Amino acid sequence: MVLFRSTDGGHNWRPEELGSYYGEMYPALLRLNDDRLLLTFTLRTAVAPNVKPLGVRCLVGHETDDGFDFDFKHDRIMISAKTPEDSLSGGGFGPTVQLDDGTLLTAHSYAGKDHYPTDLRIEVVRWRLPETK
Repeated sequence: MVLFRSTDGGHNWRPEELGSYYGEMYPALLRLNDDRLLLTFTLRTAVAPNVKPLGVRCLVGHETDDGFDFDFKHDRIMISAKTPEDSLSGGGFGPTVQLDDGTLLTAHSYAGKDHYPTDLRIEVVRWRLPETK
């Protein structure tokens, strides 16, 4: 994922370091019922420092006066990792909605056992965030 920032009203832009890496694609942002932010994305290819399994991951963060705050280096949560280990490319998408009961639904695609692009599958995962202390 690549993000650019402007500090002069959009006249000039520069890349912003997030701690994200090449191969992380299809970002989607959701404000959770408790006002935290959920960023889902797909690890589509494992290029160092990322490692397999490929699949949909997320981070939980919060909004600040200057934008968003996510800890890309430590707070990654794996939602689904169905792409086979020997596949060179994973799936895509990853948008999430939160239901009234707090559960989350994330839709995504992944490569099946015969690999992408001939064996592409789509699923919806129903899941909950881990409890925090």
